[in-house]
Formats: sequence, structure tokens, C-alpha cells
Amino acid sequence: MIWYVLRHAEKEPGDFYNPRLKLQDDPLSPTGLQSARRLVQRLGDKPISAIYVSAYQRTLQTAAPLAEHLHLNPIVDTRLNEINTGALGNLTEEEFKQAYPEIWQIYHSRSADFRFPGGETGVKVQDRLKSFFAEKLLQHKNEDILLVAHDGLIRLMMCYLLSLPVYRRADFHVDFCGLTELQYEEEYKRWQILCFNQTSI
Repeated sequence: MIWYVLRHAEKEPGDFYNPRLKLQDDPLSPTGLQSARRLVQRLGDKPISAIYVSAYQRTLQTAAPLAEHLHLNPIVDTRLNEINTGALGNLTEEEFKQAYPEIWQIYHSRSADFRFPGGETGVKVQDRLKSFFAEKLLQHKNEDILLVAHDGLIRLMMCYLLSLPVYRRADFHVDFCGLTELQYEEEYKRWQILCFNQTSI
């Protein structure tokens, strides 16, 4: 049983506010769409039984060519959504610093968890990840699945799997279409990280 965890492909810059999500919902760029098509070559021969994506269109667009190749319908699960940055929206780091100096200081120090104004804490995101992992382990016993998610969420996932504090997520870097492979060791009730942020086909 292998779980493939993929960051979405490159997104289009600009203002793509989605009132349903109350956040930006950027589509893939032309380069990102090309990268999504190349995933068929990269993962098309894997025995993937299910594909899960977040509620953001860029994850569904990333998964779409591979899903069509594998004859699967991607399943939206909001527990895979990116960390909610709330009121920060499209603020630059300097604007963030000016508007929320105390929160910016905690963010910049990378030494404690914090809540984005109107958004989530790292622990809150990990709570929904833990729920997803527990449920899908039972649902997909001995099956390979693919998760298409986001940079911040995947970095928090690594902290969860390695029992690191959530503020250590800054220690990880995840590229567009960076692939991580996980294997669950039933005997030890632990996850083994087979590879992290692999970008080559």
C-alpha cells in the first residue's frame, strides 16, 4: 500500500477570489496544465485505486489527465485544503508585517504555532489531516491512492508523520508537482516516507 502525495502544478498569478471558499482559487497556468498532462507518464502505470483532491480548482486540474487515464473520478475532500490564511489574502510580507506586527513576529520567528487572522492554526490543519489519514487507512486497506494537495498542507503533513512541532513546517520545501510517497507499516503502526518532493519523471 503506497500513498502518493502530490503538490498541485504551477498556478496562474492574479486575482481569482472564490466567494464560496472565501479565498483565492487560482487555476493552473499553461505551464501547469502541461505538467498535469505529464503526470500520466509519471504515474499512469501505478495501481492507484482512488484520487483525492482539495476543494481548490488547481488540484482538480492537476489530477484530471491522470484520472481520465486511470478511469477514476477525483474525490473532493476539504480536509486536504491549504491552510486558511484568512484576512492575509494577497498581502505582501511587508503588508502583513505592517497590518499584524505581533502575528508577523511569531510567523517570522518560526518558533511557535499561531492563527492566521480569520484563518487557521497549524494544529487545526493537522487535526483535519489526522482525521483524513485515520478514515482512509480503513477505507483503502492494502490499496494505493493519490492525494493532490498544497504546499503548506504537505509540509504540515511531514511534521505530523515525523512527530515535529507544526512550526517546523518551514524546514520543508515542496515544489510544484513535487511527489512524496508514503507506506504504512501495519506492524509498527507508523508511516515510512519512501521519498519526498521528487520532481523527476
